Amino acid sequence: MQKEKSLQTKILNDLRSFGKYCEVFKIIKTSDNGIPDIFFSTALTGGIFIETKRPKGNIKKLQEVKLRKLSACGSWSYPCYDWEEWWQLKKILGLLNMDEIIEAHMKQKKLLSD
Repeated sequence: MQKEKSLQTKILNDLRSFGKYCEVFKIIKTSDNGIPDIFFSTALTGGIFIETKRPKGNIKKLQEVKLRKLSACGSWSYPCYDWEEWWQLKKILGLLNMDEIIEAHMKQKKLLSD
């Protein structure tokens, strides 16, 4: 549990380092079981859910089903077991290029102001 919490904290801090270009929070308690641990959104990615697990941990069947349902409904959802996997996910999502993140944010802001 401690390694899972440590990974959550590292991911949350990493996402918070994007400042105004990322809205992020840890989901602590919900009315439904199986909800992922972290939600974040950028103009580049849209809403994303992350279910953190300790290395060699197992995702529960209910969590697996919930991740699939959320993704099918338009909110991509991923399990993440370690820091290296988080970096691979960031790469896939385009979150390693700050210029692209800022550009997407500015385009979204302009759309909202028109």
